[in-house]
Amino acid sequence: MDRFDKFTDHARAVFTLAQDEAQRFGHPYIGTEHLLLGMLRVDDCLATRVLRNLGAEPSRVRAAVEFMIGRGDLPIVGEVGLTRQGKRVIELAIDEARRMDHHYIGTEHLLLGLVREGQGIAAGVLESLGVNVDTGRPEVIRLLAETVSADPSGTPEVSRWYSDIGASLLRRVVGIGQVARDAGVLVELIALEIREAGCVLYWKAHPDQERPLGEPQFAVNDDARTDYSVRPAGWTDSGRQIKGEALVVPGPPEEATTMRVELTGFAAPRFPPMGSEDVRGTWHFEFAIRG
Repeated sequence: MDRFDKFTDHARAVFTLAQDEAQRFGHPYIGTEHLLLGMLRVDDCLATRVLRNLGAEPSRVRAAVEFMIGRGDLPIVGEVGLTRQGKRVIELAIDEARRMDHHYIGTEHLLLGLVREGQGIAAGVLESLGVNVDTGRPEVIRLLAETVSADPSGTPEVSRWYSDIGASLLRRVVGIGQVARDAGVLVELIALEIREAGCVLYWKAHPDQERPLGEPQFAVNDDARTDYSVRPAGWTDSGRQIKGEALVVPGPPEEATTMRVELTGFAAPRFPPMGSEDVRGTWHFEFAIRG
């Protein structure tokens, strides 16, 4: 099976153009910086619009790449391969598509993978240009709500949760700022964005030590006994902290005044090892959703 069989035409074009960028710079590899430049050369794709909205203009990005790593002395002939970070971007893009229930991989997923990878030259380039990569995911979600993407078979495909929540009227934003600690992980609920069709819950986690964490699960209820469904919407991992969102539907009714959130998961191996047993924490939060 073609490794890129689920990639859209625009996403495939990113790799072709990234290879062209590597050859132009005389670099015998395709790194995250070349993927970034490749994205910016794909006309009217979602990733390009997000990057431009965040202030990443192609000429500025190209100048920053050249300043950071320079150009090679010898011409590059033939195909060049992806770096370890470049391959990681693909893995994360596939994971992002899975989390969004998309049956294709588009430039938006590649961009989220690029932001989530966070260790390559591209992340340093964006940071040097003053681009706040933490806003990349909300901007992708906003544009997904406005744009119907298509999978490789041509079938319209957009997550209804993202579309319905993002496109509906914003009612209010509740600042939470509550923290809870369990299983060696401190979790903070940052804010709840309440829209007519649902909510976006913003959170972050700080593990006591650098280690991989599993996917969190959420349970949400309120004092009006609303039946909520919650879907984790992915996260970014800087190595020191994890930031993420969860989509909550429906929007809370007018009579609801207090919301309760239970977060479970973040499986982490015990230390010292105790067989295959994992530590799974539970974090509880309760906050007012009306002033």
